[in-house]
Amino acid sequence: MILGMCIIFFFYSCQKKSQDKGPLSKHLEPVLLSFEVYNHTQGFLMSFERTLEPRARVTIDLGELDVEGVDENRMVVREGRFGPRIDFTQSGVVHFKAPEDDESYTLYLLNASNGADYRKVDTWTNTNEGVLEYIPPFKWYREDRNDFQGSEDVITDAIDQLNDALDYPWANYGRFQRIDQRENNSFAVGYGYCRNQFGWHSPYWAGVNPDHCRTHEMKLGTFLEEIFELITRLNDIGGQDSATLITDADTGNLNGLGKDFLAYVFVKDEKI
Repeated sequence: MILGMCIIFFFYSCQKKSQDKGPLSKHLEPVLLSFEVYNHTQGFLMSFERTLEPRARVTIDLGELDVEGVDENRMVVREGRFGPRIDFTQSGVVHFKAPEDDESYTLYLLNASNGADYRKVDTWTNTNEGVLEYIPPFKWYREDRNDFQGSEDVITDAIDQLNDALDYPWANYGRFQRIDQRENNSFAVGYGYCRNQFGWHSPYWAGVNPDHCRTHEMKLGTFLEEIFELITRLNDIGGQDSATLITDADTGNLNGLGKDFLAYVFVKDEKI
């Protein structure tokens, strides 16, 4: 009787161990990781694949990628084309853990063709600046203050340029969406006293003083500056008036540097 019980126990134990090995064996199967590499404002650069054990450490060194025209230190890894942020580096190397199933990723490298010094954004990140104020889409509405008024065309022009700077064939990084009146997590744009300056912003309002900004070009450049600073929590990028850095003085339009800086904040922000 005792011998019979031992045989039954031994048989049951072997069965259980055999069953336990099933899922573990599946998890040990290698996974295929596919990567596409993009210049964040210029487009596709290259692709590659790696086969690794599940949960293995993945290391990607930017210096080993055969690419040109990008910042040598910064790289963002996102799941899929523009899914959750997996990792971000300012040192040229990213590390993350391989998933348990095949997965595709996009590596965003930062455009250098316009001479962008991304340290002018990163300098402030540790003080909760150089990050997005809200989660896209950004909801905005028109609101003038202090009995000031002005044309809406220039505001529309500024918003359109910001949207264009975030919309690419490979991904849309974010969008400014107009609403009729204030809602939660929204901000206003309009004309006002602006503390007697060309323009001014808080987390909830971005404005231009039309008495100081008399031309369309000045209004446009100032609206672009104030909205940009509101959204990115940046002020006077590089220690100077942001408009002189991110807009063209003759036209007021957002320039290539402004587009690179704006898209950079979106691409690296982990809230998206």
